[in-house]
Amino acid sequence: MRRRFVYRTNPETGQVESHEVSADYQSVEARAPLFTDRFMEGAQAQDGTDISSRTKRRDYMRAHNLADTSDFTGTLEAATKERARFYDADSKHDTQARREAVARAMEGRRGR
Repeated sequence: MRRRFVYRTNPETGQVESHEVSADYQSVEARAPLFTDRFMEGAQAQDGTDISSRTKRRDYMRAHNLADTSDFTGTLEAATKERARFYDADSKHDTQARREAVARAMEGRRGR
């Protein structure tokens, strides 16, 4: 008769142990469900609108002019590099002209 064994790490000892299993044994990994959209099931926006599917959520986001942070991947890094380039000591931007422009803008605000 053929015997089947499953090898698992014992969390207490850290050692790999063998366990004999029956012929109809299925591992937990083989019984795992497939991924579905059920994680969206029952989802609602703050105003109570049903957004329980990807389509409903996408339409809601467009209708209310909303966006996820993942929609802006790389935007912050690009802006940081641009700022560093702009304010760099070796940049071609005229620091004196910038200071004068700020001073004129401040004077304009005071005159109101």
